[in-house]
Amino acid sequence: MFIKVREMSDTSARIVGISNRIAVLSNDLKNSLLDMDVNIKKLKLLKKDVYFDYFGTARGNYQKVLVEIIDLDRRRGTPAGYWCNIDRTFGGYIHADVSKGQSVNEGYTWIADDVMDQWMTSIAAARKDNEDRIEQALILINRLSRQVMRNCMIGFGISILVGIMGVWFISRSIIVPLNKLKSGLKRVSDDNYTYEMDIASKDEFGELAAAFNDMNRQLKADDEIRSDFIATLSHEIRSPLSSIRESVNMLTEEVLGPVNDKQKKFLTIAANEIARITSLLNHLLDTSILVSGINKRQVAPFDPNQLVQSAILSITPGAKARGIRTEFKPLEQAPMVKGNDKEIMQVIINILDNALKFSPNNSRVDVRLTRGPGKHFLTCNISDEGPGIPEDKQSLIFKKYYRAREVRKHMDGVGLGLNIARRIVQENGGEIFVENKPDKGCTFSFTLPVV
Repeated sequence: MFIKVREMSDTSARIVGISNRIAVLSNDLKNSLLDMDVNIKKLKLLKKDVYFDYFGTARGNYQKVLVEIIDLDRRRGTPAGYWCNIDRTFGGYIHADVSKGQSVNEGYTWIADDVMDQWMTSIAAARKDNEDRIEQALILINRLSRQVMRNCMIGFGISILVGIMGVWFISRSIIVPLNKLKSGLKRVSDDNYTYEMDIASKDEFGELAAAFNDMNRQLKADDEIRSDFIATLSHEIRSPLSSIRESVNMLTEEVLGPVNDKQKKFLTIAANEIARITSLLNHLLDTSILVSGINKRQVAPFDPNQLVQSAILSITPGAKARGIRTEFKPLEQAPMVKGNDKEIMQVIINILDNALKFSPNNSRVDVRLTRGPGKHFLTCNISDEGPGIPEDKQSLIFKKYYRAREVRKHMDGVGLGLNIARRIVQENGGEIFVENKPDKGCTFSFTLPVV
């Protein structure tokens, strides 16, 4: 291909550098000859010296152009010889000494008309030969270009074959292990420690896979120990806590005797604190149950509009106490959703509780259902008017026990609500995500498969 391209370049150089230049100069040569003849005739007719000067200029230009054409023609591989013949045949008329006085004589004839015709015919024949040479060179370039294209297609095919083999080799050796490692790291970031990489190679990727699997098994063991400990501790605490709660209730209800207003006030505070601790323990137990998978999930179709309305109804008292409006417009012709309705109810309530926590008083929380993505899913969107979530924290809020530093001191919780919500949504075949609103607040969205 390189050789053919070089041949094309040389041929193009001959056309552009020589033949095309000769074509331009030959036109100038013909014009100079015509100028010489016209100026001699004007000189004889008008008797003005300026036309003799014009004649001399045209003759000098003719000589200069013809010398350049002959030199270019000799530089070609096969000179035509037309231009040398023109110089030999008609050069005497150019080199002849013509005086101004002689030219104005009415009987003087610079050149006969038939000679002038022969002269112009010779120039035309030389121009025709040059044009033929250009045409032949273009034909040669066309043939060489076809050869180049053929060679290019062959080389392109070989390159594609080699490229495919190279991509296959790189994919097998680098990209596939990296994708597996990426998938494993994403699962670990989602608190899923059951994934193991099956890279059996003995290179660095094999060592990395073995280290990853060891780390995953250790994390899984630690998580199981932590979950068992929390579950055991929660059960151990709930029993005495229930006794304390019943005792406080009996005192409050004056079963054991009358109590004054001050005593009743402190008993009410104790009852509220016991209820708060019980709620935290329930969250811990819910997480342990989800991790261990001991609960038997019952999946059945349910109406999403009715489920959302029930969830909103359960948090309405707390919302009204702070003047927060909860708005929901049922989705028309909503499809039935398949999943565990009690678990999905818990997801909606957990997200609504968070929205109420972070929403200012007298604000609004919007809940809406939309079709999509695609025709097999339905999306639930819950938007608040709170401060929003920083971009660098959005990947952390679904992790177990995570609580932002800004809310640790003035808000209750153990950082399990969103983690439980994510586990439930994923168990029911959906995805959950969050994004900040353009003006203020954020929107939690989760998808569920439709029947």
